[in-house]
Amino acid sequence: MAILSNIPMLKKLVDIGYAMLIVIILSALVGLILAFPVMWLWNFVFGNLYSINVFQAWALNVLAGILFGKPGEKK
Repeated sequence: MAILSNIPMLKKLVDIGYAMLIVIILSALVGLILAFPVMWLWNFVFGNLYSINVFQAWALNVLAGILFGKPGEKK
């Protein structure tokens, strides 16, 4: 990685890329963890009709966030 020490701008871009990757991975993990209660509740209520897995519960969380999320602040 001697090229990174010679080009400071490239080192900064690589560091930003690593930080973005860590944020994306942590967000995905937290989203999956928060999908478990949704899956359990759905399967408890609708288990006889239709059962969902954790990834479907995760998608349901994302959809609910898009539909019912807070609108942006208007100035």
